[in-house]
Amino acid sequence: MRFMIKKYRNRISKKYSELTFVLKKRITESWNSFREKGHEKLTIMFIPHNEKRVFNFQISKFTILFFISLFLIVIITSSYAFIKNAKIKIEEQRLLADYEDIRSLCYRFELETANISEMINEIKPEVEELFKLSAGNNDVDKIWKSILSKQDDNGIKHTQVLMNDHLPEEVVILKDMQKDIACTTNAILTISHFIDERNKVMYDTPSIIPNRGHITSLFGWRRSPFGFGRNYHTGIDIAAAPGTPIRATAPGVIVFSGWGGGYGYLVRIKHKYGFQTVYGHCSSIKAKKGDKIKKGDIVSYVGQTGAATGNHCHYEIRLGGAPINPYPFMSRIW
Repeated sequence: MRFMIKKYRNRISKKYSELTFVLKKRITESWNSFREKGHEKLTIMFIPHNEKRVFNFQISKFTILFFISLFLIVIITSSYAFIKNAKIKIEEQRLLADYEDIRSLCYRFELETANISEMINEIKPEVEELFKLSAGNNDVDKIWKSILSKQDDNGIKHTQVLMNDHLPEEVVILKDMQKDIACTTNAILTISHFIDERNKVMYDTPSIIPNRGHITSLFGWRRSPFGFGRNYHTGIDIAAAPGTPIRATAPGVIVFSGWGGGYGYLVRIKHKYGFQTVYGHCSSIKAKKGDKIKKGDIVSYVGQTGAATGNHCHYEIRLGGAPINPYPFMSRIW
């Protein structure tokens, strides 16, 4: 078995050597043939028409092949450069179109920035007026300085750097607008806090009309409805049909509910901040002493009980026990 393997191995090795030798020989012959043909020379002659001396020279095929290759390289390189240049021109045209679009956008941005700046300048007086109402003083300059002193020291330096770097003026305007908007936001928060507190006070303060009807007698001195000279009227009379609901003008606690002499059937409610309200001449009473009521709850009904000449609600507001004019508290602004 080993002998057979060795025999086949020798045959294969011999065959491979023969093939290698033949291949090398063919390659060598081909190369020598190529060199011989390449070194062959061609004669190029230039014959003038004026019968002067004929000019001729010899050139090898290798030289011709070299110049042909060089020519092809030049042609290919030039074609590539031409195509590349065409692409660059197309890209340049696209960039020019984009540049025009950007210029248009920048112009629109400039206009919008100017418009927004004008709007901010227009609302500044309104913000200052609201701040005056909420803060209770006329020192409006601190609106535009408070935020600046806290957070914009670096902003000033940044703005100066921007100007030194010759950036567009709109950048500086935007920085100023950012500061103004921050200051405006701070002022609006102050005003919002004031309005929230004011709404709470308004809700707890008598601020609605107790019943539908029309006013027949105001607060203060008046001619007596019974024909006996003048008397001091401590409330407002609101005439209405019998049984018209009378509503609490503020949240509070019923401190009296019953007969009140000349007031007839009477309801008195205690509110926050030292206020009390009185509802007199009622035909009937719904609320009881000690009840906690909300603004707008029905406490009684219009009638003509006690010293009354007609169906109406005698409505009083007392502050610290002393009667005050209810009319300002019945205004629509409340």
